[in-house]
Amino acid sequence: MRYFKPFCLLILLISGFSAKAQRLEPGFDPSEYTEMMRISARFGDSSYYSQVPAPAIFRPVYRSAVMGLDNCWDLWTDDNKRAVISLRGTTVNSDSWLANMYAAMVPAKGTLNMNGNKKFNYHLADNPAAAVHVGWLLSTAFLTDDILPKIDSLYRIGTKNIYIVGHSQGGAIAYLLTAHLYNLQNKGRIPQDVRFKTYCSAGPKPGNLYFAYEYEAMTQGGWAYNVVNTADWVPEVPLSVQTLDDFNKTNPFVYAKEYIKTQKFPNNLALKYVYKQLDKPSRTAQKRYQKYLGDLTEKSVQKYLPEYTAPEYTNSSNYVRTGNTIILLADEAYYKVYPDVPEKVFQHHFHMPYLYLLERQLPAYASSSTQKVQLDGTWEVMSITGQEKNFDMLYHVKKPIIAFDQASRKCHGNSSCNGFSTTLLVDGAELKISPAMAMTKMACEGNGEEVFVNALKKVTTFSFLDQGKKLQLRSADAVIMVLERRK
Repeated sequence: MRYFKPFCLLILLISGFSAKAQRLEPGFDPSEYTEMMRISARFGDSSYYSQVPAPAIFRPVYRSAVMGLDNCWDLWTDDNKRAVISLRGTTVNSDSWLANMYAAMVPAKGTLNMNGNKKFNYHLADNPAAAVHVGWLLSTAFLTDDILPKIDSLYRIGTKNIYIVGHSQGGAIAYLLTAHLYNLQNKGRIPQDVRFKTYCSAGPKPGNLYFAYEYEAMTQGGWAYNVVNTADWVPEVPLSVQTLDDFNKTNPFVYAKEYIKTQKFPNNLALKYVYKQLDKPSRTAQKRYQKYLGDLTEKSVQKYLPEYTAPEYTNSSNYVRTGNTIILLADEAYYKVYPDVPEKVFQHHFHMPYLYLLERQLPAYASSSTQKVQLDGTWEVMSITGQEKNFDMLYHVKKPIIAFDQASRKCHGNSSCNGFSTTLLVDGAELKISPAMAMTKMACEGNGEEVFVNALKKVTTFSFLDQGKKLQLRSADAVIMVLERRK
């Protein structure tokens, strides 16, 4: 994979494409999330991302320098004036892990002194009780400096629709970056007609309940999702410690001590003892949390960022799951493929198990906007899984064509050599193409026809990409082929 610089040259090249801008649509789209995951996986080495199909729509145009606590981001674009900000997750480097371990909370509104005279002013939530993870906030601060100029450049060429995606630590940063960009938009720093849509995948918990409330309010209506594999432990961290101070100001615990004083002896002593036994341990745990994952970890951070000055920490460690959550439910069939192996602690966390569950549960998550796209029409085959390297050689004269007609329950087309017709069964996202085909008998060069017909026999479901312009035909656990609409 090559990433071209300088970015300004890329902008000139991209602006040469005569593409009509497409607005982002709200709602969870499995095909859209799949494309985001394919992009996100490209941060791994070739042995990792070779297990994940290449993105079908977007192409890479920029990779940032490494900054902050081993943070990095990619920019991808398509021919329809859309862009993807892809945030890297945790790497094997110690400074990357330090960003995760630096888990004290800071107010969701304030200033970070990053280095020298450089400050990061942020406003992620209005509620003064809202707080977020300081390590990921520091990562967001460094990344934002590089991301904002690219958003400005994209806007100048008409790209106003931007996805934000992150897996693992990248998902945690995606929460904070999204909130920060929304705030800048409210202040007029980013134009109002820029539209953001966020996919946080396998992300840990980014902040407390009051941050979660405001994040969910600002992105409600289908503009941000948190995707979780229920077998994955990473969305369960950081550890949460809730004290009575984490409740809203109006609550029954405010008056507990006064109520206890009104009770007669010896009930008052007994109640006082019980109250302390319940209240004190959580307060002690929170103070230790802040000491070890705040004050002491801060010293390690300063070894990598010597000029960084830590802010005052919030006396809260009440981390909660955030965002509109899409659950990928690990069931018995999943554990047969990805069993619990104690020494493989990331067995359930990587891109592959997430995509495996998504493909198996795709019909349950098909969005209403996706279902409205019509299967009927003529489609040209653009790729067949397992034949990526041989595809152009197999179909050097013409590519296979399929035309669907749901009303008559028929499909017909051309195998690249012979014409064919057969029956069709469509039920929701399920699709069955009968192998009993009527086909012409021309002699064909090569084995392209055989590859195409055998692939069709495996198809059990379908889904759409790129606002219905592309069609995926799938088996129960994999993409079989990708087609592009012709009529």
